[in-house]
Amino acid sequence: MLSADIQKAFGSLARQPGNGGGGDRGAQFSAQFSLDVQFEAPSGITILFGSSGSGKTSTLNCLAGILSPDRGRIVVNNSCLFDSSRRIDVKMRDRGVGYVFQNLALFPHLTARDNVEFGMTLPPPERKRKALAMMEAFRISHTESRKPAHISGGEAQRVALARALAADPKFLLLDEPLSAIDESTKFGIIADLKEINAELKLPIIYVTHSRNEAVALGERVVVFENGRVSAVGEPLEVFDVPLSHSIARLTGVENIFEGRIAAKNIEAGFMLVQVSDRSGSCLIDVPLGRREVGDSVTLAVRAGDILLATEEPRYTSARNVLKGSITELEAEADRIMLRVLSGVNWTVWVTRQAVDELKLGRGLTVWLAFKTHSSYLLDK
Repeated sequence: MLSADIQKAFGSLARQPGNGGGGDRGAQFSAQFSLDVQFEAPSGITILFGSSGSGKTSTLNCLAGILSPDRGRIVVNNSCLFDSSRRIDVKMRDRGVGYVFQNLALFPHLTARDNVEFGMTLPPPERKRKALAMMEAFRISHTESRKPAHISGGEAQRVALARALAADPKFLLLDEPLSAIDESTKFGIIADLKEINAELKLPIIYVTHSRNEAVALGERVVVFENGRVSAVGEPLEVFDVPLSHSIARLTGVENIFEGRIAAKNIEAGFMLVQVSDRSGSCLIDVPLGRREVGDSVTLAVRAGDILLATEEPRYTSARNVLKGSITELEAEADRIMLRVLSGVNWTVWVTRQAVDELKLGRGLTVWLAFKTHSSYLLDK
C-alpha cells in the first residue's frame, strides 16, 4: 500500500528537474500553482489521470524523491519515505522505487539485457539469470544482445519496464511510458504488465491523459485538476458517469450542452430537457432527478452511446430519436467522427465499415438514437 499526502507550492520561475519527457516536467508554474493531493494506492495499478500541467508528474517526482514536498507524508508498505513533521526525507536511491520515464532513458551503449541488469546488486550470474527471466516475461528475449537503436519502440518500452521491475522495487512509477507507440502494441504491453504484477503485487502509479489506457490498465483512477484530486474510483465509474462539468470534459465526453428543465414526468420516471447551442435547440429525455422545471442544467451524452441510422428507427427502447443531417466527417485512427446537426450539433463515432456500408456523407439525412440513461446532468 502506498499512501500519499503531498503539498508543494511552485513559484512562477519554478521548474522541475529535467527527466527527459513530457507531462508536467520542465513546465513553468504560475505563482498561484500549488500541489495539494491525498490518495492511496494498494497493490495493483492506480492511474493518475489529468491534463498537462495538472500536477501528475510533480506528484510522481515527490513520490520518487526527485522533489521534496513542502508538507505532507509519504508511506509505502508501512515504511515512511517522507514526513515533514518528523523531518524524514529518504533519498531517492534508498526509496526502493522503480521509475519509467516517458523517454524511457535506456542507455544507448548497452544491450537490452545489460539495460535490464543495470541497477541490480546481485552477483553477475544471478543478474543475468534474473534479467533473462524478466525479459522472457515481457516477451523480449530475442532482443538480448541488441542495443536500443536496433529494437522497435514497443520492444524498448518492454526493456524499460523489465529493467524497472528487475531491481525489485517496493513500488513502480510510470510516467506516460506508452504514449509514443501504436494502439495494438500498447495494449499488448498493458496486458503483460497486468499479468506480471498479478504475481508481484506492487503498488504501480501510472500517469496518463489517455482515457483508453486508463480503462484498460487501471483498477482505480485518481483524477487531477489544477493540482488537486477531483475524483477517485474505478475508471468506468468515473469516466462513464462523470459528476462534474470539468471531469466530463477532461475524460472526453463529446456532447455537452447547456439547457433547462422543460418538464417532469414522475410516473414515467424521466425529465425533458431543452438544450441549445448556436445552431438551435432540441428536447432530450433524461432520468428523473431532483431538478425542477425551469432550472438551468448542463447535459452530457457520450458520442459512443449514440446509434446512427439512415432510416427512422422503429420499435426501439431508445426514447431519444433525433432526425438530422451530417455536416462533417473526420477520420481518426480506426474510426470516423461525424458531426450531425439535429437542433444542436452532435458528435457521433462510427467505424470506417459503417461509413462505407451506410454510404455516409455530408448532407445525408440520418437519425440519432440513444437511451434516456445515456444522457445525464452534470454538477456545475
